[in-house]
Amino acid sequence: MRYEQNRKRKDYEAVMDLITRANWEQMEEEKKMCDALNELFAEELKEADERGRAAGMESGLKAGKESGRTEGIQLAKQVFRLSRSGVSESEIARQCGITVEQVKEILE
Repeated sequence: MRYEQNRKRKDYEAVMDLITRANWEQMEEEKKMCDALNELFAEELKEADERGRAAGMESGLKAGKESGRTEGIQLAKQVFRLSRSGVSESEIARQCGITVEQVKEILE
């Protein structure tokens, strides 16, 4: 956290650079260890990623269907309301942002 706040200051940058260079060997060792751990757990990470993506897709589809259903019901109500008020099919289509054919389909 403190690094992010101070990373653009020249003196802080110089100190961090000095610390990094002084501990270069240790940092290289840790990097190799991280690479080894990544290789070791690569399959598990890939599977977890795939499961997460599948769950996200399923959740998104469910939310999309529900949203579409709600919007469709509201649109149908608006079409019926305008039709009962004597508004022409072409005017209903214009006001609702749909085609005249869609208006007719809703009113069937």
